[in-house]
Amino acid sequence: MHPIRPPIPPKPRLPTAAGHNRDFRDSGISVSDDPSASTDSLRQPINTSDTSPATPTPGTPSAVRQLASRFESIALRLSSPTLQRATLGDSDGETPPPILRKPSTTMQKLQMTVGSSLAVGSKAKPHPILRPSAHDRTHISRRASAIAERIYDAVYESSDDDDDQTAPDYSTRNRYYSITLNREESSPVYDMIVEEDHIRKVISELIEKEQKYIETLDQGIRNYVPAMYAQTLPAALRGQRNVIFINLEEILRTHRDHLLPDLERAANLSSSPQASISSGQMAEKVAEVFLRYIESERFYCYVQFAMHQADSEALRLRFHDYFLKIQHDLDDRLGLNSLMLQPIQRLPRYKLLLNEMVKDLLKDDDGKRTMSRRTALLCKVDKRISMLIDRVNQAISVHDIRQCSGSQVATGSSLKHGSDVPLTLILQPEGNRNPVRDTPVNLLYQGKFQRLFAVDIYDTNVRRKYSGKLFVFEKLLLYVEIVRDRLEYRGHFNDNEVCYLEEGKNRLILYAGGRGMLEISVQFETSTELQPLVALVHTMTKSVIYDSVEVRVSSHIVESVEEEESLSQDVTNEADSWDEQKLTTSLVDAQQQFLEVLKANRSFYLDTLSMEVKTKLTTFIGAFEAIMELHRRILQDLSQPLMDPDRICQCFDRYLKTDVFDPYFDYLREFRKATKLIQHCQTPSNFNNRVAPTVKQFTFLCIEHLQEYSRYFNVLIVKYSENSTLNIPIDTELFQRLAYVLVHLNTYRNNLTLNYELFLIDEQAAGCGFVCYNERVAVSNPPNPADAGPCRLFLCERAAICVKVQDVAEHDQQEERFVRVLFVDRFQGRGAQMRLRKSKRALQRLNFLFEGQKFRIDFATAQDQSTFYSSYVNRYIMI
Repeated sequence: MHPIRPPIPPKPRLPTAAGHNRDFRDSGISVSDDPSASTDSLRQPINTSDTSPATPTPGTPSAVRQLASRFESIALRLSSPTLQRATLGDSDGETPPPILRKPSTTMQKLQMTVGSSLAVGSKAKPHPILRPSAHDRTHISRRASAIAERIYDAVYESSDDDDDQTAPDYSTRNRYYSITLNREESSPVYDMIVEEDHIRKVISELIEKEQKYIETLDQGIRNYVPAMYAQTLPAALRGQRNVIFINLEEILRTHRDHLLPDLERAANLSSSPQASISSGQMAEKVAEVFLRYIESERFYCYVQFAMHQADSEALRLRFHDYFLKIQHDLDDRLGLNSLMLQPIQRLPRYKLLLNEMVKDLLKDDDGKRTMSRRTALLCKVDKRISMLIDRVNQAISVHDIRQCSGSQVATGSSLKHGSDVPLTLILQPEGNRNPVRDTPVNLLYQGKFQRLFAVDIYDTNVRRKYSGKLFVFEKLLLYVEIVRDRLEYRGHFNDNEVCYLEEGKNRLILYAGGRGMLEISVQFETSTELQPLVALVHTMTKSVIYDSVEVRVSSHIVESVEEEESLSQDVTNEADSWDEQKLTTSLVDAQQQFLEVLKANRSFYLDTLSMEVKTKLTTFIGAFEAIMELHRRILQDLSQPLMDPDRICQCFDRYLKTDVFDPYFDYLREFRKATKLIQHCQTPSNFNNRVAPTVKQFTFLCIEHLQEYSRYFNVLIVKYSENSTLNIPIDTELFQRLAYVLVHLNTYRNNLTLNYELFLIDEQAAGCGFVCYNERVAVSNPPNPADAGPCRLFLCERAAICVKVQDVAEHDQQEERFVRVLFVDRFQGRGAQMRLRKSKRALQRLNFLFEGQKFRIDFATAQDQSTFYSSYVNRYIMI
């Protein structure tokens, strides 16, 4: 039989945010065992000095009630200045605190838990008591009340499950907020109060505003577009529909037919309530929709709208009275001008709503070492939208160029009835040395607008430096000077003529044809600002060489250069296969275009040679043809049906382990003779834009192309590595094979490049065989003092070669350049004495003796010296 227990008091309530109303309601757990005490306390004034212990009713956990009431009293004293003064009187010793009975072991554990949560010692040393602020009183009151509720749940509700099945359920008392009890963490309980449906409300608001946005555009187009064909239309407005409305109808179709249905599917609005998803998953799917639209350039219509906004605004302002009359006739409260502002305001509103979801997800991530995948995805989309907004704002500046004009220059007098002026954006170049370059250019035919750079420009045409801006399109680079409040055209580069050269950390030289003819030097404040422009120009020139208009740079490539962030998108298997298939297709296209480049260079450099020179270069021409045949075979392998990264990895693994790449060795032995005998007075740009500009670059084409294969494997490895970091399942065996092939392919390409550079500076070096081993060394006290300093010591198949090197700053790092050969030690075989000696004075030194001359070679460490000496001896005895 259980002892008779008093009725369960009402559950405590959390104090509201309005902590200054002095509503001194207690938690419902009174010191006295009278059930009516909890209600009487609402009518009677609180007496904090009445601390006489009450006699507990048998079977009631008195210590728990006393402990809860003590914490509640703390909250009440701190929430009222009057009670604080009473507390000060108590602290002087007028009334001693009550002495609680020793609780049981369970009660001791409960008190320890409560004490750790409140972080207030029961025996604190006396110290000056400062009057807390209203915020602090509310803060402590919340904590004490929350602890009281925990005591209530632990003591009463846990025991009532067995004894009283009819007890009321207080767990769902609050509809919008809930208190989560976490016994393992010491964080305050009130911090776990989370609004449960805020993300859903934000997404619902997003879709609701999207629907209103579509309705506004649709209603505006139906109201004002027919007026452009009315009989009362002014003659100057005839055919100007595209100028006024730009691509507003395209924007409407994008949102109505594509974006809104995709957002509704992401929000799972069309599904049944049983198939609903969590708010976090819903936010993730919405973010994926926006990321897909941005990366696929579906929002480029806003960039087009911005480029023509100035013409539309000028024409609307000119005929303001006419459009105002139409507005009054239609009884339209919005008006045409407000309608045309809707697209400009739309993208920032997306950003605001996404920021709301990011804030909620960051609250869930609070205290974690790493950001969750879902939060990282929304942060990434937020960054992309910010960059898209910047791109739209930059596109407006195109009209600030004085020599740039829009479609309204074509008057409607010569138009047929019912026809409209097409959208154009004409640039009228002027002041070029070559009059041919003053031909008008339609900027809309120069590909997508990419970005605007504010830079300092030194222009060789005007021979001075000025502050300017660089507009980058897919097929055009346009640079202008900032003159007061306008922009003045100074020049442009087409994609099939532009060349670039990085000079230092923050300077880029752009030129066309020969150096000094059409050339500018672009300078940035930091190297970080330079890299996006380098990426754009590099992709522009590469697209021309491969004649691949479809594979042009898009804005998300530039964004990846600017932001050093971790890609944390949870990609589905379907999206993965799509990306891999696209990457594989790009590799096949690059291989096919490379063969076209080889054919064009052969026609320019080899087919035009005289018979005498062709006879001398018979071996080189044969090696070049073997290289072309090798890449035809690679193209045939890559073009097989159902090719995927796994099969491509197997192909290159076979190439590296067999003799497939052997034609490269024959090519290296013969190319030096071609650079000496091939001479052309004709400029390649006048012949074909696929042709390398110099003979040296022509002979290096086939080695440079190997980097395309390395880039393919590197992209896959980076992607798989990021998926693994995000706990997305990957094929571990494929990942390891890709890494293995990439390492060996890079090693092979680096060895070819090293041999190419060595053979290029010395024609006789090719007779010494290929490089087997090399070390960076320093030459001390050489016969010629100018030879002292850093060198590169090569161990070849039949000789040791020492090359003077020089460090040059390039791409924000030091690049090593070969200057000249210092000496060549050809192996004479076992019967002859070696010229290499170990130094008796320094462990890190080797000496080369040549007819009384000594070259002292200092290695970085004694281990490097020992390794080179052993390799030298092994090679020497093999002769």
